[in-house]
Amino acid sequence: MVFTVPEGFHEFFARNYREAGDLLFAAAAETLKTFQNNNWRMSGAFFGVLHTWGRALNWHPHLHMLVSAGGRDADTGRWKQARGDYLFPVRALSKVFRAIVLRRLEGLESNLGIDWPEGAGSLEERRDWRLALAREGWNIFSRPTLGNTRAVVRYLARYTSRIAISNRRITGVDESTQRVSFEWKDYREGGRTKQMTMHAGTFLWRFTRHLVPKGYRRIRYYGLLSGPKGRVAAIPGAPQRGIAEGAIESSAKPCRRCGHQLWRYHCEFLTRRACVEGFEEARRLANKGIERFSLPPPAASN
Repeated sequence: MVFTVPEGFHEFFARNYREAGDLLFAAAAETLKTFQNNNWRMSGAFFGVLHTWGRALNWHPHLHMLVSAGGRDADTGRWKQARGDYLFPVRALSKVFRAIVLRRLEGLESNLGIDWPEGAGSLEERRDWRLALAREGWNIFSRPTLGNTRAVVRYLARYTSRIAISNRRITGVDESTQRVSFEWKDYREGGRTKQMTMHAGTFLWRFTRHLVPKGYRRIRYYGLLSGPKGRVAAIPGAPQRGIAEGAIESSAKPCRRCGHQLWRYHCEFLTRRACVEGFEEARRLANKGIERFSLPPPAASN
């Protein structure tokens, strides 16, 4: 399942990454637990991975959830299997998810640390903002994995150790114009591969805004997947075979300082004057050994 939020929620998420991410995880978990209990009378298992990017490095916060098609029966305590091609009614799921998010947003009124979006400074303005969100589309994508469960796990695994874009998608760095080109898939045109070129400063800004706050957990486990290992196997009648994947050996040389794998990236443009302008604060923090930094939005000319 993929839980998405309307565009009107994007600015709030950008201003309050931790709070908005926690809210999104909690709302999705509450929604799934409600439907697992009401529709199937069972407690299931699921985990989620938070993404904030689209294929074009745009700002697109959403949750990928892998949900079990079975769980512990609330009446008998034994394993209960749902239908193989159906789990929940998606339209009803989307409406309940929207209601839970809006309720939790209203509950943040007492949190003085929230940076509300522009035009939502007063109680009345925030109420109107929530009403506008209620009228927008809250879409949940759902489909059975059937025999492709392993492929889905591999897909999610690719995004657990990297952010926003892989090295192979970067197709060119032009030092003379300080521009970066990369590939992206346009799913509105059937997954057609396209090229996008932008100024290096814009590319860096788009990339760095997807960096996760220090200590934040982008992967979370719920239900029977949380707690001690082996909870599912201990349920009478539960499937005993899991999804096992062997680790792929990396040919990259480890970093001499920390022992971890080096991240390969194009760095030629980082030394150019055009990329230095606007990033002096980041350079100053880096020289002091401070790893966390943020970049301002690029100038309009970029």
